[in-house]
Amino acid sequence: MSGRLARLFDLRQDQDSPEAIDESVRAGVRFAGTNLWVLFFAILVASVGLNVNSTAVIIGAMLISPLMGPIVGVGYGAAINDIALIRRALTNLAIFIALSLLTSVVYFLVSPLDHPGSELLARTTPNLWDVLIAAFGGAAGMVGLTRRGFTNVVPGVAIATALMPPLCTVGFGLANARWDMAAGAAYLFVINGVFIAAATLAVAKLLRLPPLASLDEIARMRSRGFITLALTVVLVPAVWLGWRFAHQELWVAQARALVAEVQADPGMGLVSHVVDGPQQRLELVVVGQDAESRLRAELPTLERVHGGLAGRIVLRRVGDASAPARADVSAQAMGELALQVQRLQDEVAGMRQAPLQGAQADARLLAEIRAQWPQVAAVTVARGSRLAEASATGEDRLLVMIELPRPLPSADAMRLTRWLQARWPQSPLHLVEDIRAVR
Repeated sequence: MSGRLARLFDLRQDQDSPEAIDESVRAGVRFAGTNLWVLFFAILVASVGLNVNSTAVIIGAMLISPLMGPIVGVGYGAAINDIALIRRALTNLAIFIALSLLTSVVYFLVSPLDHPGSELLARTTPNLWDVLIAAFGGAAGMVGLTRRGFTNVVPGVAIATALMPPLCTVGFGLANARWDMAAGAAYLFVINGVFIAAATLAVAKLLRLPPLASLDEIARMRSRGFITLALTVVLVPAVWLGWRFAHQELWVAQARALVAEVQADPGMGLVSHVVDGPQQRLELVVVGQDAESRLRAELPTLERVHGGLAGRIVLRRVGDASAPARADVSAQAMGELALQVQRLQDEVAGMRQAPLQGAQADARLLAEIRAQWPQVAAVTVARGSRLAEASATGEDRLLVMIELPRPLPSADAMRLTRWLQARWPQSPLHLVEDIRAVR
């Protein structure tokens, strides 16, 4: 079984010859007119795609970009101990980067679209996950480059590792004095370049490609120390940024869970919310003073359940002067809310008035009661709520109060109650005898 697995994962089965691999890598490093023109057009395509926020255009630019060749050359040169190849690859990479930055800066200086879209902003906050993408993508690219015949691995790696868009984003930052964007995108490019080269080196060592020359122990130790230092310098900030990104995403998940819990209770009156992940701030906007009071009373409990939100919730009411403009709901949302509130109010009013309208419409009610109980002087029909506890929700009841000089016998009171309940079966009925009201 282990032998079969070893054969399945054996990379040397369809591996190309070392000479063909060497020629392919050196062709990608080569500094020639074709590569320069392709790079020039690719950087323009990528700049336009980022400027108009078009993902498809950006993917096209990544596919035609020759930037990956020199980076692979650095890792391959380190694997076979070819110092001359490493120097040539780094020199050509520096020229490629300079040409890319110059082209993108000129484009963004000329372009009237100076507002960064989501595609530009996505390249300004690298973290540990970008390191993993670059490492795994670089490894896949080197494996594909060493295969016999055509493979679609390298184009996929070019899309995944995204070398061209970060450089264009740096150009946008330089052209528009957005130094934060330029720094973030430059760091993303460094992450991709360093870890693609490192993955290429690791795969070349795994495939046991023949070295061009042998290094003495001192040179070997110096080379390993330099590679370790470069990886550490690039990796440490990415680990910290990755931890911050994960912490932020967990906070946002807690905030959304709290919002869903509040939205599930119509009595809370939540009409809008703003979840600010970077600032870890949740803003809730409610309609009505009663809803605000109720939600404010529930906030301590909600904050205990969602511990990371304690002290980071801002509660506002629609119409407050202190409420920021971005928290106000749209006119359409407010119109729909007003219609819903009006409909609920009409339903409540109808429920409250139904028994009263029935009593008013039937002028014979008192006459019918007095035909059986002549001592009844007057009848009052109203709706009320019975509260068994101070914090309990009232039970809706229909109250019928009769005015008479002395209490009815218990049998008569029960018979009158059943008779009245038959008239209004939709609600529980309670009979009240008012002795003092008789003149």
